[in-house]
Amino acid sequence: MNLTLKIWRQPGPDEKGQFVNYPVSDVSPDSSFLEMMDVLNEQLVEKGDEPVAFDHDCREGICGMCSMYINGRPHGPDDAITTCQLHMRKFKDGETITIEPWRAKPFPVIKDLIVDRSSFDEIIQAGGFVSVDTGGVPDANAIPIPKIDADLAMDAAA
Repeated sequence: MNLTLKIWRQPGPDEKGQFVNYPVSDVSPDSSFLEMMDVLNEQLVEKGDEPVAFDHDCREGICGMCSMYINGRPHGPDDAITTCQLHMRKFKDGETITIEPWRAKPFPVIKDLIVDRSSFDEIIQAGGFVSVDTGGVPDANAIPIPKIDADLAMDAAA
């Protein structure tokens, strides 16, 4: 795949930032989004340019360090995943992908795509959490099974 990356570059927290376009070629559709960013950074270093700064830690969808906006959506086009779980097959060959830092008042930009997560980390360290109402437990009889199917299942288990 050949892509154009439109990436937010900001040298420091008190400096103005801007979008910079980077062409990336021969991207495997099976690579993760962060692997593609690694390839871009290798190309930039080979040319003598400064690599794009971005956070990542576990690369397993656990820590949330890799949070960024991709094409205007948190973590990219898929729902219920983190950026490190996003694969390049979700994008089309020749597409321009806009990549921005996680923009929220409590998370100021430190450099490029890296934000200051200290306010979030303080909540975690204090034992705080965010709860979500997931609803009640489904009733065991909510999906009744016909007797014939139950008998067949019991016979198969015996």
